[in-house]
Amino acid sequence: MPDDVDFLSRSLNDRLRSEGECRRLFLRGFVVDANIGIMAHEIGRTQRVNIDVDLYLRPFNGPIEDHIDNVLDYDFVREEIKEIVQSGHINLQETLAEAIADKCLEPDQVAGVRVATSKLDVYGDCAAVGYEIVRVKK
Repeated sequence: MPDDVDFLSRSLNDRLRSEGECRRLFLRGFVVDANIGIMAHEIGRTQRVNIDVDLYLRPFNGPIEDHIDNVLDYDFVREEIKEIVQSGHINLQETLAEAIADKCLEPDQVAGVRVATSKLDVYGDCAAVGYEIVRVKK
């Protein structure tokens, strides 16, 4: 998805110039069973949804020192997604992706986020249908 990376790179360009670097933490292929959809046959049942997340992080304030307390622990991304999915029925993938993006932008270390969701079993003749959002913290 080079266009997304290019968009984020351009959006973060000023930060990169002033801070000298940007780091990316990512979660790929996180498949959840979500109660999602607006069609009658989707209500009251779960569907497999693939979720991919890229978090663009500000530079570290000090040395990493090989210690988890000095970095953003990516477990929080999985936990937030699970909490959102388990909170009840979601009508739209757009709503799901926006909620994930909101949570991902909360930590101070995060400067930007890309969230892609895709329903895996909607059509027999394509691998997935989905939605993607890219946001930069202002």
